[in-house]
Amino acid sequence: MTSARLGCAVMDRARHQSHLCTGAAMLRCQAAFHTRHVVLGLRLGLAPGLRSYSSDAEQTHNVAILGGGITGLASAYYLTKELPNVRVTIYEASDRIGGWLSSKRVPVKDGTVLFEAGPRTLRPNGNGVLSGKLLQELDLAKDAIFAQRTSPAARNRYVYYPDHLVRMPHPSAGIADNLWSLFTEPVFSGTPWGIVSEFFKPARDPSVQDESVGDFFSRRIGRNAVDRLLSGVLHGIYAGDAWQLSARSLFPAQWRDEAETGGIMAGVVKSQADGRRVTKHEGDFLLEAKKFQWDPLLKATLKDNTAFTLKDGLQGLVDGLARHLFAKGNVEFKTSSPVSSVKLTPAGIEVTAQGSEQSESYRHAISALSPSHLNEVAKDPTADSNVASLVPTIPSVTVMTVNLYYRTPDLHPPGFGYLIPQATPFESNPERALGVVFDSAYSPSSKDLDLANWQVTDTQLLQKARENGQLINVNDFAWYNMPNRPNTQDDVKERGTKLTVMLGGHWWNEWPSFPDEQQGLALAKSVLQRHLNITEEPEAYQVNVQKDCIPQYTVGHEDRLKKAHNKLWSEYKGRLRVAGNWMSGVGVNDCLRSAWDVVRSIRDGRDGTGLEQVGTSEYVRLKPRRPGAAVKEAERDTTL
Repeated sequence: MTSARLGCAVMDRARHQSHLCTGAAMLRCQAAFHTRHVVLGLRLGLAPGLRSYSSDAEQTHNVAILGGGITGLASAYYLTKELPNVRVTIYEASDRIGGWLSSKRVPVKDGTVLFEAGPRTLRPNGNGVLSGKLLQELDLAKDAIFAQRTSPAARNRYVYYPDHLVRMPHPSAGIADNLWSLFTEPVFSGTPWGIVSEFFKPARDPSVQDESVGDFFSRRIGRNAVDRLLSGVLHGIYAGDAWQLSARSLFPAQWRDEAETGGIMAGVVKSQADGRRVTKHEGDFLLEAKKFQWDPLLKATLKDNTAFTLKDGLQGLVDGLARHLFAKGNVEFKTSSPVSSVKLTPAGIEVTAQGSEQSESYRHAISALSPSHLNEVAKDPTADSNVASLVPTIPSVTVMTVNLYYRTPDLHPPGFGYLIPQATPFESNPERALGVVFDSAYSPSSKDLDLANWQVTDTQLLQKARENGQLINVNDFAWYNMPNRPNTQDDVKERGTKLTVMLGGHWWNEWPSFPDEQQGLALAKSVLQRHLNITEEPEAYQVNVQKDCIPQYTVGHEDRLKKAHNKLWSEYKGRLRVAGNWMSGVGVNDCLRSAWDVVRSIRDGRDGTGLEQVGTSEYVRLKPRRPGAAVKEAERDTTL
C-alpha cells in the first residue's frame, strides 16, 4: 500500500467515524500501522531556532522515538508542531499504537457498548491543560463528553470500609450530613482530630531525605487516615502500597511544607495568604499555558467540568494524533519493530530494530520505553556485568481490569465509583480488588439525549443556544457543539449498567501467576455481588491484563531519577532523552507533559536528558486567589 493510499484510508475513517464501531476502526488502523517501514517523511532542512549539533547546517534533523504509546505519539506530535522540518520515526514493538489506551466496542442485544481496557477519563486541571489543548488542535472537541461539576460523577465518590460504601464528604451533601458522616463512620475515625492536631506536631528531622507516604501522613495526621482513606486513593492512581510509595515524590508540596513551615496545615494557611509556591519549571509551564488562544466555548466548558472523555473512548485521542501525524507527511511508523539496541555515535544515535539487517542513524532519540526495556536496549554487550544500568530499578505492578455490562440500569448508587483501602478486612475483599468504576456515570444515556428530558425546556432559549453554540446543562452533561447531536458512548436504546472492576496491583506482587480470563471474571462478579448485591449475569464482559503497567514511585524515587539523569548524560551526552510515566506522574496527562517538556528542550537547544528538572530548588510563587493578599514584587504572576 502506498503512503498516499494509507493516508487517505486514515482520513476517510475520520469522516465516517460516527457510523463505525471502534472495534472495526481499530482493526483498520492496526492493519494500516502493520505496514512496516512506510516512509511518510520528506527530507527537509534544519528547523529555525534549533541548535545545530553538526557542522552541516543543512542536514535534516531527524529524531527516533522508541515506543508508540501515548508518550511516543505525543512526542512526535510536539516535535512536528515545534520543529516543522523535523523527520520523525516511531518504533513500536507491537502491531498497534496507543499502548495502554485501548477502547473497544462490543455487541449487546440492542446495539454496542464501549469498554475501556485502560484509562477512561481525563481531568482538565494541571497537566490536563495539554489534553484540553489537544481537543482544540486535533478537532476532537466535537467528539468530547464532559461531566459537569453538578453531575453525580463529580459529587459522589465512595470508599468501601469496613463492609459498606461510604460517601466522601462533598459540599453538595450539606454541612450537617458531612459532619454526621465524619463523626459516625469508622472510616473517618480519628482523622478530623488528626488534622486539627497536626498544627502542633513537630517537623521531621532535617536528616530524613524521604519516607513512605504511610509513614509521613501517619506521623502528621494519624495511621487511620492512611490505612482507611489515603491508601484507597493510592489504589485508584498507582495501584500501590501506601507503605512503600515515596512521600517526597507523590506529595512534594506537603513534604516541602513540613520542612519550611513546620507542617502540612501551616503550609496550606501560608499558601492561602501568600500564594502557592511552585518550581520555576512549573511556573514557566503555567505562563506558557496562558498564551494559548482558546476557543472561548471550549475554555468555558473545561472550566465548568471535572472530567472528560470521547464518544469512542480515549482511543479517539490516539486516533486523532495518528491522523494528524499521517497528514503531516514527515513521520514514519515502524510497527512490529521492537528496538534491540541504541548506541551513541559521533553523528548522533544509532537505532537497530529486531529483524532489521542494518541500523538507522538519528541526531536525537526520545525513549518512551519502560526503564527495564530501556536498560535492555541500551546495554553494551561487551561491558562488565557490574556496570550500573542506565536507569536504576523502578518496580511496577500488574493490574487486571474487568469490564461488565448488565441489562438492568442503576445497579449502583449515583457516582463515579469507589475505592477499597488497605484496611478493609480480608473477609470484605478476599479478591484483592482495588476499586470499582461506575462507567455509566460519566457518559449520557439515550434518555439524556431526549429533548423532553432536558433541563432547558424554553424552546426559544434552546434554539438561540443552538445557533450560538452555547453551553447548556443537560442532565449534568455539557454539550460543546450544540448544532450536532450530543455524544454518547453506548449505542443502545435503553441504558443498562456498565462497570469496571480493578484487581491486583501491589496485592499481586508475590503471586507466582495471575488469574486467567475466566478466573478474573469470577473474581469481578464476586466483588460486585458482595459490595453492590449484583447477582445478575452480565450481558457482555471483557477481561484485560495490563502487565507491569504502573511504575511504583517507592521511597528513594527522586534519588534514582537523579542517578538516571547523570548516567544518561554521561553515556549519551543529550542525544538520548527519556519521557514517560515513570518520572513525574503515571497518568495520561502526565505522559503528555513529559513529552511536551522533552520536545521543548530539544527545540530550544538546551542540554538535557528529560530528567534535568528532577530535584530543582528554584521556585516562584503564584498569586494568591484571595482578593487583596499581597505578593512580593520579585515573585512572578503565573496565575491562570
